[in-house]
Amino acid sequence: MITILLTVFGVFFVYTGAYSMVAPERFARMLSLETLKRSGEIEIRAQYGGFFLAAGLSQFLALAGYMELATALIISLVIFGGLIAGRLIALMLPGTDARISSSIRALYAIDAIGTVGAGAALFSLNMA
Repeated sequence: MITILLTVFGVFFVYTGAYSMVAPERFARMLSLETLKRSGEIEIRAQYGGFFLAAGLSQFLALAGYMELATALIISLVIFGGLIAGRLIALMLPGTDARISSSIRALYAIDAIGTVGAGAALFSLNMA
């Protein structure tokens, strides 16, 4: 189960990183963001591309035996947990009546599932 989970996390992280590297403007629009010229593209590539490619690498390093499985799960738990915490806090803050985009709504589910999955896998590793 942990192998499947790390593979799914790794693919998700690498896909996110690669997509934001190759198409930063399109990636930003998908998140309801806008790049402002070259500087914005660089920032999308760094913040999303570089970060998520490194996160994906951590998952695959664990699968290849170069990193402890628990370490990779902690990395995923921190990423997904931090993202869902930020999203939940954002829901509680005042905002406009504008609807949340379908991409952002999907990320609430992805981040919640990732948090629960990483946490449960880490718990099961520690119980073994």
